[in-house]
Amino acid sequence: MSQRSRVERINGLADVLRRVGQRDGTAFLAVLLYDASLKSISEQLQMTPANVNDSLWSTASRLRHPSNAGPLQKLLRDLDESRPTILIDDQLRALIREWRVEEMFEPRCVFCGHPLEVPPASQARTGRRRRYCTNACRQAAYRRRHL
Repeated sequence: MSQRSRVERINGLADVLRRVGQRDGTAFLAVLLYDASLKSISEQLQMTPANVNDSLWSTASRLRHPSNAGPLQKLLRDLDESRPTILIDDQLRALIREWRVEEMFEPRCVFCGHPLEVPPASQARTGRRRRYCTNACRQAAYRRRHL
């Protein structure tokens, strides 16, 4: 399969998310890309957690609709199972920038505010999430708390 046809199929996701609406689409992307919690989504989008949950279910339902699901299912079938990552094409990247999803949900260091590295989806996520970007920040935060 050529790279061009894969990118064209991914373009459909940005189109579907635009039709869903900015608030619902942003909540969906926050969960999909940043594994954001309902609490953080509700704080950033000024919604109740129940409304966020309803929004996620509604967006997932729209993505399952036959008019939208066909191209997305073809994409998933064509993706190589040895490479579970999906390309984010220019149109989806532009949508993420336009809606400022990364600014709202990118994990940041509690001490200095620098962005944290997000582990790839293929890695198992066990234990607690990182709170600090480096051991130096972790130690400085400890010292500040215990002075």
